[in-house]
Amino acid sequence: MNVVAMPSVAVPSMKDRVPEAEWETRVQLAALYRIAAYMGLEDLTANHFAARVPDAPRHFLIKPTALLFSEVTASNLCCYDENRELVYKTEHTSSPAGPRIHGSVLDARPDVMATIHLHTTAGAAVSAMDCGLKFISQSSMRFAGQVAYHRYEGLVHKDEEGPRLVNDLGDKHVMFLENHGTLITGRSIPECFLLHHYLERSCEIQVAAMSSGAVLKEPPMEECLKMAQGWAENRAPPANEMVGERDFQAMVRKVEAIDPGFRV
Repeated sequence: MNVVAMPSVAVPSMKDRVPEAEWETRVQLAALYRIAAYMGLEDLTANHFAARVPDAPRHFLIKPTALLFSEVTASNLCCYDENRELVYKTEHTSSPAGPRIHGSVLDARPDVMATIHLHTTAGAAVSAMDCGLKFISQSSMRFAGQVAYHRYEGLVHKDEEGPRLVNDLGDKHVMFLENHGTLITGRSIPECFLLHHYLERSCEIQVAAMSSGAVLKEPPMEECLKMAQGWAENRAPPANEMVGERDFQAMVRKVEAIDPGFRV
């Protein structure tokens, strides 16, 4: 993939205007957007990732809708409160759909610190399949017992969908928004990144396998559930374990070498 560094959308720095914990989260979330851009996951200006502010848990950060992933910086992220009101005045805002989807999940799940919503080709394809995600690869087996589904309700222009979406998600890590895309939750931004990566790989493998026309080998569900427990995100983590940190930081180094502008 040929990656060209783009000029960031310049706004006054927020570094000295917000607490240190919020600034660190801003930098990490901006890096996540840049990683997604590098990986070719942009759908024009659509889709959002969000992160809870650690020392203000009713507040969350999210991309302004008008910006591409590749334009996001730590300072131009929007911060919303529990009423979906901007905490800081900003030139760019997020359309109502982003805060509604992500804010509903963060309100209902105190264990969730970050969310990713995307419309990738493979993810949207599996979201349109009656069979849902099949546990036919090592990548997909890590999600056994952790997948939820939410029926298509059209564009998110109303608040009433939030409770239904949250109810369908329950305590699961990931959800397919049927005929739409995917929604991933994580206990941290790195964990959310890692889960999306392997969910996307799972969907790509499933689409490729089903397209072949071959009879698929599907392991018994009890074996898949046992396999899932081998992955750290399906267990309570030790105090010093950050799921996804190693891979996330590797990708941060990659995008920083291309353009460190996301840190401003």
